[in-house]
Amino acid sequence: MRHRKLLTTLLMAAVIYVSASQAGADNTGSTLFLSYCISCHNTIPTSDPRLIGATSSKITNAIATISQMKGNSTLKTLTSAQIQSISDYILGTGMTTNWTIVGVGDFNGDGNTDILWRDTINGYNYVWLMSGTSVSSGLWLPTLADNTWLVEGVADFNQDGYADILWRNSSTGLNIIWLMRGSAVQSSITLPTLSDRNWIVGAVGDFNGDKYPDILWHHLVYGYNALWYLNGSAVSGSDSLSALSDQSWVVAGAADMDKDGHTDLLWRNKTAGYNVVWDLNGTSVVNSFQLPQIADTSWTIAAVARPDSNGNFNIFWRNQTAGATVIWTMNGSSIASSVVLPTFGP
Repeated sequence: MRHRKLLTTLLMAAVIYVSASQAGADNTGSTLFLSYCISCHNTIPTSDPRLIGATSSKITNAIATISQMKGNSTLKTLTSAQIQSISDYILGTGMTTNWTIVGVGDFNGDGNTDILWRDTINGYNYVWLMSGTSVSSGLWLPTLADNTWLVEGVADFNQDGYADILWRNSSTGLNIIWLMRGSAVQSSITLPTLSDRNWIVGAVGDFNGDKYPDILWHHLVYGYNALWYLNGSAVSGSDSLSALSDQSWVVAGAADMDKDGHTDLLWRNKTAGYNVVWDLNGTSVVNSFQLPQIADTSWTIAAVARPDSNGNFNIFWRNQTAGATVIWTMNGSSIASSVVLPTFGP
């Protein structure tokens, strides 16, 4: 988050520069802007993974151009390209399309739902530590460079107050859980292998009311839905739910969405943008209701958070193309609030 604060300072400096130039001053803003640029440029380690994909030549050229502004009273503003060059370097926007939201959970035990990001190219894992719907700081997790491993769920599997990570190997069908304590992997648990790669984890939630998260599997070809009941780290049983064979529907998450004490399923139609909740009582679909439609299918549901103290759940939307992230806080089927998070990945 240091880099975001620095970017804010840079932009403020740019405003100072514009004001000073227009007032006929001695380019104090340009000097200030340049000093911050050089300071940032010289102190960020080139090994910092947030800067992979950003080129040092862009910031070097921007600094050179800004340096030439000194004494040039006819140049009143910084161009958007110059601002973007500096922004790209500081925030590492060359990585924006690599970073995806892969789950949400409380990683530092403070009661807030945090956001887990994964760099799908380099295997980095990063958590936005949240304070409500605001990003307060960041947390680096161990790197897993083998990208056949996919994060399929985040939940507190051992009920110790810290979010854990469910991984599935898309090549071998292996399934493991990282039991986490903050940024540290305390231990790793192996679940049964499911070699048919058409089975994906649709959602993680407590479907049988024993307080432990369970795993909902969805079959991409036939639309089958199956449950693995977990008792902590062991599979204690299995069950099935109604099938949904229309492949345009994808499982988007699980939470108690109607506040009846039972975990429900959220589905999104990736073709038409409809969003539908299956109201569940255990494994039985007792009702269904629609949430607001988002017809722009470049928006996907990245995660669904457990209900808060008011019983409301959050839907985390991600537009990977635009790099935009939005949280809907829901009250039943209505949107109670909508919050836009920072545009870029970590």
